[in-house]
Amino acid sequence: MEANYIKDLRSNYLVFSKENQSSENSYCIKMLQANEIPGILRPDLRFIDNKVFYYYDITSKQALDVIYEKSPISYRQLKNLFINITEIMDQTYEYLLDENDLILEPKYIYTDLSLGNISLCYLPGYNTDIRKQLVNLIEYLMNKVDYKDNEAVLYIYNLYAISREEGFSYKKFIMQAKEDTHSSQASENIRSGKSKISDKNEEETKQEKKTENKEAVIQIPVMQEKISDDREIYYYPIKTYIYTAACCIGAISVFLAGIKSRIVYTSLGTRLDYSKLVFLILILSAVSAYLLKRIWDKNNRKTKVIRKIEYINPPQNSDEFDESFSTDVKQTQCTPSFSEPDIDQNYKEINPTVLLNKDMQSYICRLEPIDDTCEVIYIRSFPFIIGKHKDNVDYFLNKEIVSRYHVKITKEDSKYYIMDLNSLNGTCLNNKTLCCYQRYELKEGDEISIAGIRYIFRDSVY
Repeated sequence: MEANYIKDLRSNYLVFSKENQSSENSYCIKMLQANEIPGILRPDLRFIDNKVFYYYDITSKQALDVIYEKSPISYRQLKNLFINITEIMDQTYEYLLDENDLILEPKYIYTDLSLGNISLCYLPGYNTDIRKQLVNLIEYLMNKVDYKDNEAVLYIYNLYAISREEGFSYKKFIMQAKEDTHSSQASENIRSGKSKISDKNEEETKQEKKTENKEAVIQIPVMQEKISDDREIYYYPIKTYIYTAACCIGAISVFLAGIKSRIVYTSLGTRLDYSKLVFLILILSAVSAYLLKRIWDKNNRKTKVIRKIEYINPPQNSDEFDESFSTDVKQTQCTPSFSEPDIDQNYKEINPTVLLNKDMQSYICRLEPIDDTCEVIYIRSFPFIIGKHKDNVDYFLNKEIVSRYHVKITKEDSKYYIMDLNSLNGTCLNNKTLCCYQRYELKEGDEISIAGIRYIFRDSVY
């Protein structure tokens, strides 16, 4: 399955290409083309050179991995996400479509930022087990969840536990996704822990109470955080080793044949002629060296991606973490919680402290505006996202023509790359319009146009 992105004058498209098999999944294709199914991006089929291309219109939509790259996911966002996904899966049953053809990779799950609705791509013939896709999606979200949000932690843990059960039940998964309360098991553990503490005598020391609280809190399920890292390595194909062995065997065979046929003997054939023997060895060595050089040429190497996955535990053994976490649990049970707008307002009122006399030369990488009305954009970390979604980007560019998530700059192996994030008014690099979600190398002095606002990229101290 090959994925590409194409931009025309008005729209951005995600494109999947497959070998053309006209009889395969003909029912699914006709059903998708004849109906507009809520939550499913309808593909536009195009046939070129015995290949079928599925075009999905993703204009004004943002990929899930971009939205949550900088901000943690709250309980409300998690719940809305999985409710939307389960509703879309129900739609596939209603229209007699195969749910295994839904794509649940974060980079192919799109959100309408104005409405907040989730859209999934349906690729006929994708045929990947939906349960495995759900597990992979939940593992991805475990790394993005806000661990300070107890409801979000319990919610994602319960979904993960259900999806990993041997007798997986889709109905049970839907019920858990739509559940409004905490996990019943976790709630019982918390209540049992409190009852044990209340039965203690009043003369117990403060240290004993702290230990009992700690034991009660540890009963809450704690999930491991999954960390994955992809590395690209070079390797030679197996035919390289076969050719090498054949070359060595051929040289040895020619040498033995020369001795057996007495080519390297004197004219009388009574003894070896060492000059002929050395000449034969030199010829065989030169030919073998030439062939081995061609066989082991760097251009013959191939690349493959190795994924390293490891799991780490949250710092549940820290006394400070346990004390703060147990306090949060008690507050959720004994005190009324603040409404979400109040919490958001409190966070918005917090301003970070700025260091006086800050050395601006420490910001080596930056975007210098060509127009004096704009300010320099200092790139402090990577990935660096620019847009007008104030809470979820690294630089807030407050212009009406700029999208919420407009452009991303990354750094890999001392090289810089730029990517347009499916913006409405586009991004240009050296007067060339960028296709969305595709990386382009960024060099010193390149001109970047963000919705017509022009900058010069600098990666050296001035």
